Parts: sequence; C-alpha cells; structure tokens
Amino acid sequence: MSTRSVIRAVQHAIGTHPRSDVTVSARCLAGGCLWTLAVTADLKAADLAAMAHTGRTGHPTFARTFEDVALVRRLELNEGQAAVPPLPAPR
Repeated sequence: MSTRSVIRAVQHAIGTHPRSDVTVSARCLAGGCLWTLAVTADLKAADLAAMAHTGRTGHPTFARTFEDVALVRRLELNEGQAAVPPLPAPR
C-alpha cells in the first residue's frame, strides 16, 4: 500500500490577539543612567514618561520593548469571522 499526501499553500494572517494588550517597557541608553520604565499597557503614558526623563536629564535615546500576544489565523476563500480562541493561562 502506498501513502499519498496532498500539499497546498494555505495563507495565514498574524496580528495582536483581540483580547490582549500590547505592553511596553523602556530604559535610558545614556551611559550610566539607571532610568527604566516598568512594563505597562498604557503606551501614551510610557511615551510621556520617556519625554519627561529627556526633559529632566537631556537623555534622548531609549531602548523600548513591545510585547503582545499574537494570533495566527488561517485564511480561506469565503471565510467568515472565525471564533477567537481564549488567551492562554499566565505562566
């Protein structure tokens, strides 16, 4: 008996899970500066905090880390809105 397989291209899309938040943290890159921003989902407040730090110190450069929960969806012809799976439990 022989085994057959059919391979076809399937398109997918990836984006932020609709039930999750994007979070950001930051740290100042000026030599010796210990300023950091704790992880927050308030992106506007994070930007304001970095700008306030620059205003106080003149340090203009930051490393920012953004994180989200990604959701990959399989795209099919004539696909309706697929159900959104629940978020996984935190570790």
